[in-house]
Amino acid sequence: MVLITGGARVGKTKLAISVCKSRGPNVLYLTTGRPSNDFFEQEMMRRNRKQRPSDWVVREAYHSIDSILDEEGAGYDAILVESIRSLIVNLMENFGYINANSDFRAITRNIIEEINRLILAARRINAQVIFITNEVSVHPVETSEVFKAQMDILGRVNQQLAAFSNEVYYVVSGIPIKLK
Repeated sequence: MVLITGGARVGKTKLAISVCKSRGPNVLYLTTGRPSNDFFEQEMMRRNRKQRPSDWVVREAYHSIDSILDEEGAGYDAILVESIRSLIVNLMENFGYINANSDFRAITRNIIEEINRLILAARRINAQVIFITNEVSVHPVETSEVFKAQMDILGRVNQQLAAFSNEVYYVVSGIPIKLK
């Protein structure tokens, strides 16, 4: 497993594509971002689409990625999961996070369990699984309770993924720094 982290638009996808290509031509790209009307989100998706090779298999995966890896993972050289932050947002919605009155502990526990299943599935297959995430400490300051909850869970999940990854990269201004 490889974890690639960093701030927004610093070159994480470019590095991930390079790692995937080094493993072989047969790549599964799992996008966790739901279509949005937000201009910046649409622009990022357009750029990512333009960057990746057109012969890669692309699938939308908003949850239960472990099942996809179990069922299809053995057929690929590499699997790119982009992005963990979007996955966390989806899982928070799936597990019922609405506001500060939601059962944050139970939701966090459910998300951590889902990520544990994802890690176990990634370790069972021979394909290299590459995860792209956002580093919590480099996000713009936002005060909404939903954003704070997302960052809290994302920080925990990033630590979990980093602990089990063979390689961890932090990308700054297009420069990857190998941490592990």
